[in-house]
Parts: sequence; structure tokens; C-alpha cells
Amino acid sequence: MLTNRQLQIAFFCLSVVFMASCQPGVVYHEHGSLPAEGWHYRDGILFEAEIEDTVSLHQLFIDVRNTTEYEYSNLFLFLDIEFPGNRTIRDTLECVLADRRGQWTGKGSGRIRSNRFLFRDDVWFPESGTYRFTVYQGMRHDTLKGLSDVGIRIEKK
Repeated sequence: MLTNRQLQIAFFCLSVVFMASCQPGVVYHEHGSLPAEGWHYRDGILFEAEIEDTVSLHQLFIDVRNTTEYEYSNLFLFLDIEFPGNRTIRDTLECVLADRRGQWTGKGSGRIRSNRFLFRDDVWFPESGTYRFTVYQGMRHDTLKGLSDVGIRIEKK
């Protein structure tokens, strides 16, 4: 049988875990792993987000995890966004992964670095339904090595 003190400690620990796991304002957040042998330019990473809110403004982020074996200081990405009505738009994003001195940006230690890039601010989704986001690498190499995964994050402003 647990004492009152033990119950209080257990409740406190569960509360801390619950509060830490909550991410207010996050509408969608998913990562896709990339093949260890490299990311071919034709292989898109697909994300499907169910968006119901057609009134609020959102922020759209791209997450990138790279290894220290990545050969470049930047990464160009193409993002295709397919709306529920099948209309598709394409945009380009440059992600700076290392500064001018060659120091890796983002968080992490060891050989893996994580970066989050604001892709678009004040995004309004005009229709409710499933939005399909497909991310392609645009680095002019058939197969790009040194990247471990890419993700999409949508937050309500």
C-alpha cells in the first residue's frame, strides 16, 4: 500500500511528464527517415496532415537532421503542397546547416545535428481536409548523403 507522500510524489511526476509532452498550438508534427545509402532527388518524403481550421493563421516549419558527414553547408529543398481539391504548389527553401566558419548549426552533439527552419509564417489553409506535403532534395546530386531525416511541423499562431 502506498503512503500519501508516495502518492503525492507519483502524481507530481506524472503531472510533469504530462505537461512536458503537451505541445500547445502544434497541429501536425511528423518526421520521415531517409535511406542510409542516400536521398535520391526523385524520392520525395510524403506527409499527410488533416487540417480542419480554415480561420486561424499557422506557421509551417521544416525539420532537418544531418550527420557531420554531410558535405555541404546548406541544403536546398523543394516542397510540393497538394490541397484537398488536388491543386498543387511548389516552393523552394534553402536550409543553412553550417555557418561561414564551417561550424554546424542547430542542436545536438556528436555526429547528429537537428535544425528547425521557418518555411512560412502566417499560413492560412483555405479548405479543411487532407493536405499532402512532399519534400524533395534539390542539391543537383542524384543521391545526397549525410542526412538522416526530414520533418514537417505546423503550429497555430
